[in-house]
Amino acid sequence: MIRKFYILLINLLFISCIDLITDEEFYESIYLNKSGWFEFYENNQNQNIPLLNYFTFQIWLSGNADLNLEAPCILNINNTYWDLAIYKNSNSNNFLMIYLNQELVSEIEIENIDLHNPNNFYLISVVIKQQNIIIYFNENQIFETSIISDLNSKIIAGAYKNNETITNLWSGYVDEIRLWQDTLTTEIITFHNQYPYKVSSSYEDPYLNNLIGLWDFRINTLDENPSNRFQDINNNDNYTIIYTLESMTNELSTNGR
Repeated sequence: MIRKFYILLINLLFISCIDLITDEEFYESIYLNKSGWFEFYENNQNQNIPLLNYFTFQIWLSGNADLNLEAPCILNINNTYWDLAIYKNSNSNNFLMIYLNQELVSEIEIENIDLHNPNNFYLISVVIKQQNIIIYFNENQIFETSIISDLNSKIIAGAYKNNETITNLWSGYVDEIRLWQDTLTTEIITFHNQYPYKVSSSYEDPYLNNLIGLWDFRINTLDENPSNRFQDINNNDNYTIIYTLESMTNELSTNGR
């Protein structure tokens, strides 16, 4: 399949645009090729979203075959007391590694997946529930551990960030990101996996009120001025910003789940 891209020439301190080169109606995802990562803010890039000690972060993404020995990082959440990082094993298409406070705590083999195939999209859900971290791959819980409760978590998707140093960048497509000020249940996460384009079974579902960030990257291809700054599509004052390594690019893509 031929994919057409609109390149986002976004560096840390500068944004540039190029002419439109596709006749598709909408882009569906962001393609990262070890080139950039997502961070999340309230109002602007200087204010972290004030997350309580119960929230859920979800990301739909695919991976790529990677010959680099550095394991690519799907997600990094950190605060004063703990640091969580989820990596794909660089030597395998179906092994995840989970680090807590920079120590390997679990290696998980997941059957019937292929994180080397960029067309295969998967749902990763991380639930922070008071003094617990629970991780789901698609609809299956794959990890749980106890933590010290903290009210000020920082989220980075697509890389590992230690102070201001960025490493272990992801290669693949990010189709959608969701942030909930709620601890989603296994039943809700199962529903999300079974119905990838739905966030609830009904407009009356009470947990919908706690969806504080939804970024689907579904951008009209006629937009000639894409930005690296995306507001929650429900118009909450929460944003994700894509940072790009100097001299590299991220790309809008029509590839999606």
